[in-house]
Order: sequence, then C-alpha cells, then structure tokens
Amino acid sequence: MYNNNNTCLDMNAELWRNRRDWSTQSFTIFIFVFFYAVIILIGIVGNLCVILAISRTRTLQTVPNIFIFSLSCSDLVVCFTSATITPIAAFKKEWIFGPVLCSIAPFIAGASLCFSTFTLSAISVDRFLLIYFPTRKALSRLQALTVIMVICMLSTSLSAPVIFKQRLKRFGNYCGHFCTEEWGIDQSGRRVYGSIMLSVQFIVPLVIITFCYTAISFKLGKQRAAIKRRQRTNRMLIGMVVAFSASWFFSVLFNVLRDYDCLPKWCQNQEYFFGIATHCIAMSSTVWNPLLYAALNLQLRAAFLRLLPECVRQRKVQKSATYNCKPLLQSGSALRNDFTKNKILNCDYRKR
Repeated sequence: MYNNNNTCLDMNAELWRNRRDWSTQSFTIFIFVFFYAVIILIGIVGNLCVILAISRTRTLQTVPNIFIFSLSCSDLVVCFTSATITPIAAFKKEWIFGPVLCSIAPFIAGASLCFSTFTLSAISVDRFLLIYFPTRKALSRLQALTVIMVICMLSTSLSAPVIFKQRLKRFGNYCGHFCTEEWGIDQSGRRVYGSIMLSVQFIVPLVIITFCYTAISFKLGKQRAAIKRRQRTNRMLIGMVVAFSASWFFSVLFNVLRDYDCLPKWCQNQEYFFGIATHCIAMSSTVWNPLLYAALNLQLRAAFLRLLPECVRQRKVQKSATYNCKPLLQSGSALRNDFTKNKILNCDYRKR
C-alpha cells in the first residue's frame, strides 16, 4: 500500500499484508498504550516519592537507602526515555526523533540496565559484608556515593560503543527513517559486543547477588532471635532482585536470540509484537521497587504517607485510629460503657 503521494510504502501496511503482524492492529496498540501509560505513571510517581522521602528524611539516609535513591533516579530516566520513545518507534515503524536521539536513546537504555544491576550487586555485597563481618567498619555515606559514581562511570563506558554504531537510514521505498545498528556485513561485532554485555549486565551481577543473599539467608537462619529487622530488610532487597530479574529476563532472552538469528519461526513472523511485549515487561521493573519499599520498609512507608496532602493524611490517621481502638471497645462491657458514656477514645496515635 502506498501513501497519498505514491512515493513510498507504509511499513505498517506492508507488514500486515505480508505477515499479518499483530503490532499493526489498533486493538494491540491500544492495549500496549494502556499498559505503558500505567507503567510510566506509577513509575514516575512512585520513584519520585522514594526520592523525596529519602531526601527529606535524615533518618532514612542510610547506605542501603542511598543505593535505593540512585536506583529510583535511574528508573525515572528510564520512564522518560526508553519507556516512552521505544513503543512510539515500534508502533510507527519509523524513527521520528532525529539523529541525536537515535544515538543517545539506546545508550541510555544500556547504561540504565548496567547501572541497575551493578547497584543491586553493590547492595548485596554491602549486606553480605555487614552480616558476615559485623566488626568491620561499615560503609559510610561518602563511600556509598563514591561507589555510585564509579558504577555510573563504568555503566556509561560499557554502553558508549552503541553511540558510534547507531545510524539513521532509509530502506528501499519505505516511508520515513529507521534507527539501526551497523556492525558490518557479517554482524560478528554485534554478537561479540552483545555477548559481553549479556555477561557483564546480567549474568555476572546475578551470580554475585545470588551468592550474597544465599549466604546471608543461611547466616540469618542460625540467628533468628536477634535479627528480625535485618530479615525484613533482606526480604525487601531480595524481592527487588527477583522483580528486576523477572522483568528483564524475557527482553534479554529475546535480544540474545535475535542477535544470533535463533528466534523460533513463530517468533520471527511476529518479531515486532514480541519485541514490544518483552520490552513492556522489562519496563515494569520501574514500578516494582517503589511498591516493594512501601510494602516491606516501615520507615519508607511512613515517609511516603508524610508526602500526602494534609487532608488525606488526617483521614488515613483517623481510619487507623478507629481500627486500633476496636479491640478496646470490644474488650468488656464495663469498659465499653465507660467509653460510650464519656465519648472518649483513649488511643495514642504515636505508639502505633
């Protein structure tokens, strides 16, 4: 199918005509737009809450939370770049963002993934040292910031080659420009670089993280009486790793199989659809961390509540107070009558 001036072919129309590509259909686009919108909205709001809560609450500015703060900053960057640019390009089947973003957007995506996995590794190593060597001097906040800076430089350095391999090109009679990687005729350079990045971004960090948290769980299992709070913290951190790994697994697997031309036939015929589906799942990693913080970290949850408007906060406090007083009202007729007569609910909000 040609466009109005009969000079070029529309990629979406051609893909539907030749492959019945699902990603060209309005219903598919609507479903993915909905999921991406939810992910971006929750990701931005949730990670902003984490950043504000930690930056405004001095008691929360611990070493693990400094790492968590940096992860939220990275997730915000992902929400504003990869989570918005990639689906638009995938559904339009052309690049509309110009040559600069063609080079920078894939670089930001790769650097963010490196930063997240390296930071999660640093958290696990810090926890491992804290549990196994309690007499050792703990990592200071300044040292934690130094580690984050080193991780940032390492992530950008490893992802930098992509900048020089991205090209904005036209293909045949198809409408628009396309942002592609150029690694030479045989694509061997792309495969080598992809394999290195897979190992550095994903495999090595997960090996480190798995070892550290397995050792920590084994150690804490022998000291249950003393370390309930540490166990809760470790559950939260392990949950972060599991959520991150599960979110990115399918996207990483899809890209590796595509680099080596090993995608199954049924997947090759719907490459755009499965590419955007695995990317959407990967972007959900920006949502899970704030939800886990709120669910498993009591201090962060309290800090989140302090960010709410005063009227909403008062309503939540009143509701919690009423709930906490119910056992008193039901504890005995004399006590209940006394409360009823005097209309006094002697509940201390601060002790909840």
